[in-house]
Amino acid sequence: MKKKKVDLLFKIVDFEDITHDDITTMLGIAPAHTAVKGDKRNPNNPDSPLKTNNSWSMSSGLDEYADFEAQMNALLDIIEQKEDAFKLLCDKYYCEFACAIFTYRDNDESTPWVHLDKRYNKLIKELDIEFDIDLYVF
Repeated sequence: MKKKKVDLLFKIVDFEDITHDDITTMLGIAPAHTAVKGDKRNPNNPDSPLKTNNSWSMSSGLDEYADFEAQMNALLDIIEQKEDAFKLLCDKYYCEFACAIFTYRDNDESTPWVHLDKRYNKLIKELDIEFDIDLYVF
């Protein structure tokens, strides 16, 4: 039986005047994923469309089966410790929390929930971070 999964990332997107390595050095955090504008989305497919922007993504470091609240709190812990560096990046580039929730019918699990509390609300006001959520039901 498949278990619900939460994939929560903090993403910095649409930068061209710095590199992925510059962001990594500035934050002192290794990215979970990077994308380079102009690279193929699927390098194994010659007809694959090209990536349309640069991006740098950070995960919470928790397992994908950890609930949303645990993952968000872990990301907030990281960001709050380096808030000045994140502020510089968020002021200049598009930044978002990108959340994908994968849930399965008839697996005897409760519906996953997303609750954004005061801690989150305070930080996104200070840093101007967007929130994007995708829900996949199988």
